[in-house]
Amino acid sequence: MPWLRNEDAAVRRKIHGLSVKDGDVELPVGVRFSLPENELADQDFPLIIIERTRVSRDPSREWRGSVQLKYAPEGYEPWADMTDPSKSPYFTRDPIPYLIDYQVTALARKQKHIADLAALLSDLAYLPARFGFLEVPEDGTVRSLDLIGGPEFPVGWDEYRKRLFQAVYLVQVTSEVLGEVENPTRVKEVIQKINDTQHPWPT
Repeated sequence: MPWLRNEDAAVRRKIHGLSVKDGDVELPVGVRFSLPENELADQDFPLIIIERTRVSRDPSREWRGSVQLKYAPEGYEPWADMTDPSKSPYFTRDPIPYLIDYQVTALARKQKHIADLAALLSDLAYLPARFGFLEVPEDGTVRSLDLIGGPEFPVGWDEYRKRLFQAVYLVQVTSEVLGEVENPTRVKEVIQKINDTQHPWPT
């Protein structure tokens, strides 16, 4: 998938599969990417909605000129020893680094379910306050995922005025858009001496 769609899918995958208890019943937590307001009344809760809110340039990670990529871009074969990024055969020119902002909103009919979801999402595997990460399998990278806001706990209503408890998070993911990917031929043999016996230099 192209840029942005890979990241969108990775964020959705990351918080998929959660559940909360309602008495003796385990309730699965649905995950949707974006949701028109007028559909809320038709949803099953608890529910997590992900929205991509902003993409901005990241000057702190900018490189100019030819840059060695430490990963195999999507569609390119991995190299023999992927544990050593310095052996990557892939280069690009002037990659443009970006930050992608997402809003993640958990919704539930019961306040207890929102508290339980907030506890689950604070785990290192999901949306922790520090050391967050995002795995993007399409290119084998692990990106930074930073919690830049939340959780906040507003109370809202659907279009039928039924109450919805919420936990709202703002997260930021690192990404980059590559120039043309190059795979230059490595030098296999270096000639250290040159002797031309047929045409010697004049003395």
